[in-house]
Amino acid sequence: MTMQLSMKRKDTDMTSGTIWKHILAFAFPLMIGNLFQQLYNTVDSIVVGNFVGKEALAAVGSTGPIMNTLIGFFMGLSTGAGVAISQAYGAHDDEKVSKAVHTSLFMTLVMSVIFTIVGVAFVPGMLRLMSTPEDVIPGAT
Repeated sequence: MTMQLSMKRKDTDMTSGTIWKHILAFAFPLMIGNLFQQLYNTVDSIVVGNFVGKEALAAVGSTGPIMNTLIGFFMGLSTGAGVAISQAYGAHDDEKVSKAVHTSLFMTLVMSVIFTIVGVAFVPGMLRLMSTPEDVIPGAT
């Protein structure tokens, strides 16, 4: 006796129907994610400031511009990947969707290794260029 499992795909065709509903349904999770990101930064500062010390809080604060630059860079790359994937998906070209997704995942892996190496090598110099106090640099690095 064989049992067949069927998985129902839940796709949303954003090219038909009420556009504002689709936009809200798409944007709402992004807004919630941004809210949690901001709350994370706030809670991080509160916890570090209250329980670790002022040098650690200064280290967390001094890395903010570097982290925001990296986050912005990778968000731009992910938006570009999303465009490529969405175009293939909208064209119902499953092979291109698969290729775009796999390429995105591979590039994410490669870029994370490259940025880790570059970060370890260049962040202390970047912090010095930002006039970060010398006693804060080890914690910020």
